[in-house]
Amino acid sequence: MTADTTEVLFKGAMRRLASGVALVTTADADGAPFGIAMTAFMSLSMDPPSLLLAINQTASLCAPLLERGHFAVNILARDQQALCQAFVSAPPAERFAVLEWTAGPHGIPVVQSATANILCTVGEARLMGTHMVVQGLVEQVMLEGSGDPLIYLDGRYGGMAFDA
Repeated sequence: MTADTTEVLFKGAMRRLASGVALVTTADADGAPFGIAMTAFMSLSMDPPSLLLAINQTASLCAPLLERGHFAVNILARDQQALCQAFVSAPPAERFAVLEWTAGPHGIPVVQSATANILCTVGEARLMGTHMVVQGLVEQVMLEGSGDPLIYLDGRYGGMAFDA
């Protein structure tokens, strides 16, 4: 098997892994908001409460997040598919015009309609391949709404159905 084949198959395998969707947000030193929609985040530890992000080092969010040292993971609800898609397709400078947000602690944008907001300080950050893996130390958590998450699988958005 060639490296190209392995990469194609690996990408296909990862598309089969259902993931929650979040808008990860920060602000630069001047207070300008930055953010991306992403599925590459996960819980890391309860002691201390922390999570991991994997951000492509070329993403518009990466440099401001590392420079500012603070960010928010805004977990989207199932009914926010259009918001997510608008955030993905809009140029970086226009993304925050499509949603309601407030400046939270440290001036970090917090999405008002998210099902959960997790505000973090950067713990450790390490370059791994094409991505920066960032540990977020949880400072504050806000829960809203029903908790019906937006799910992304194989290029499509949806929700969850539970077995009886």
